[in-house]
Amino acid sequence: MSTTIHFKDKLRGYGQWREQLGRAIEQYRTWLDRYQLNSDGVNEAISSMLEGLRSDRIVLAFAAEFSRGKTELINALFFSDTGVRLLPSSPGRTTMCPTEIFYDTQAGSYIRLLAIESRLSDIPLSEYKQHPRSWMQIDLDCDSPVQMQEAFQELAATKHVSVAEAKRLGLYSEDVHIPHGDEPDTVEVPCWRHALISFPHHLLKEGLTILDTPGLNALGAEPELTLQMLPKAQAVIFVLAADTGVTKSDLDMWRNHVRGSRQGNKRGGLAVVLNKIDSMWGDLQGEETIEKSIRSQTESVSKILDVESRAIFPMSAKQALLAKVKGDQNLLEKSRLKSFEDYLADSVVKERQSLLLASVAQGVGHLVEESTGALDAQILDAERQINDLRQIDVNNKTKMTQLMAETRDQQSGYLVGVDQFQASRRVFAVQAKLLVDSLAPEKVEEIIKRTRKQMAGSLTTVGMKTAMKLVLDELRVVLLNAVAVCEETRKLVKGIYAKFQEEHGVAELKPPLLSLKQYQAELEQVFDEGEAFRGSASSTLMEQSTVVVKLYTTTIARARELFEQAHKDAIGWTTMALVPLVHQIKDHKRLIESRLEVLRKVNETGASLDGEIASLAKALAQLRQQHAELAAIRRVLQSEPPAAENSANAEDYRPPKAAAK
Repeated sequence: MSTTIHFKDKLRGYGQWREQLGRAIEQYRTWLDRYQLNSDGVNEAISSMLEGLRSDRIVLAFAAEFSRGKTELINALFFSDTGVRLLPSSPGRTTMCPTEIFYDTQAGSYIRLLAIESRLSDIPLSEYKQHPRSWMQIDLDCDSPVQMQEAFQELAATKHVSVAEAKRLGLYSEDVHIPHGDEPDTVEVPCWRHALISFPHHLLKEGLTILDTPGLNALGAEPELTLQMLPKAQAVIFVLAADTGVTKSDLDMWRNHVRGSRQGNKRGGLAVVLNKIDSMWGDLQGEETIEKSIRSQTESVSKILDVESRAIFPMSAKQALLAKVKGDQNLLEKSRLKSFEDYLADSVVKERQSLLLASVAQGVGHLVEESTGALDAQILDAERQINDLRQIDVNNKTKMTQLMAETRDQQSGYLVGVDQFQASRRVFAVQAKLLVDSLAPEKVEEIIKRTRKQMAGSLTTVGMKTAMKLVLDELRVVLLNAVAVCEETRKLVKGIYAKFQEEHGVAELKPPLLSLKQYQAELEQVFDEGEAFRGSASSTLMEQSTVVVKLYTTTIARARELFEQAHKDAIGWTTMALVPLVHQIKDHKRLIESRLEVLRKVNETGASLDGEIASLAKALAQLRQQHAELAAIRRVLQSEPPAAENSANAEDYRPPKAAAK
């Protein structure tokens, strides 16, 4: 099996496993409906998890300076089966704007291009993506690789604008545009700010998304790339050229944008590709000398970037693409692409699987565990009740009367406990409202709106920075207050559970708990990364007022997204926090009433217990059947993905072959 099939099948296996998880979650919802155990809160949590599975993607971000062979690497890794250099890849500058490549199941195949003039707006890229009409669209003919290749050439489009216009766009730098002599009349800038490409390639259909970032200047001019898109990627691949080593601009990009995007990120997912090793190939050098040169270059890169050698992959993307198109296995092996494809298959995909398992466990797994625990308690109570009935002497009226009296006392005490629980529930409702209100979107928006006006009214960069610091400080206070309210609410929930279980001896339950401290850490990271970006070498090349405005827009967009998620989590948790206890209370109440009814019938009519025992045994069998159904669902939700299988016969995207250009 070739390495290409290995990676493809690993990704396909991941996609199939993800669909399997979705089916299991749907089965759980059906199970809840069948046994009348569903509720609005539970149903909302399930729907949210299913939507998360449907939108799940493995994002690979590629970052490099111009002429490092990054686009050729993407072509070799993912699009060699088109038979052409699908993405524009030629000496000099190629892809001029950040590009996302994926498959849109709803809208089909297209290229969407956002005009460079949109940089003059304070609307973030994430918001533009929600409005397709803001983009110029080119429809793609997926049966014609040549048409697609020609359409992709638009990614390299540039135009000349006045210096004043370039400054307004934040794309002018004296160091870059007038290294020698006088200021030019015009400046060359990209035509497009961002590109979205959708087409039904088999890897993209399995959930792969590729982010192609074009050079240090683009990263420096677009904070949203560095501060939002790169950190969200499953892995960031930094591409260097073996014939140049680590240049000053490479090092600036690494320090200011690439390495920082993984800080605080437990996933890791950072690799370095040392491309163009074919520049070391030569007729006068033996294999041993070439190998020694590659090792030396790898060690040098490892030392300069302060990254382990095992995370550096020497290769020739150009020769790998040629080898794949021609079917030359010897050349493919010589290109050394295999080890990097293995890294993507065995490390990146595997890590994403672990993250998704954790997400499912947090989103739905605790609900399944709660249902399982409740069933376990019901089965145990039913077994105990059957055993107790078998030991009752129906002719002993005194004993029967005593059992009924004891059971009524249990019922009375339990009902008093339920009344106390309802009182605690009302207290919790008040506390829950405080928590949700502490994160209310209107509270956050009021701060943002006020400080935006202050920034707009500032005539100096210093004034703009002061206004920006003010909004960050105020948002920090809002979250700090919400964390304090959350801690109080957690203590209340724990107390309610502990009191009811202690007083009534019901099965021990672990209440679902919410913590907002993770958002506190993330907010601080957002602020720290923003400040680091503002002081980076690439941003100092731009007008500082432009940097502050763009940085404000990006930072606020990230902070707003963070607060929205925290608010959503607070709503979801306050809705679900007492649900397991409510279910247990209902089950326990039903069991006491059932026991009383059996004793009453036997005592008043003198009926045989055999019929009642048989009825309880039937109910117990049904409970065990429910448990078996739930156990099957639970096994799927906790399962690891199956081993990848060869899928050469699958209906993949396979356009007509054409010669590589």
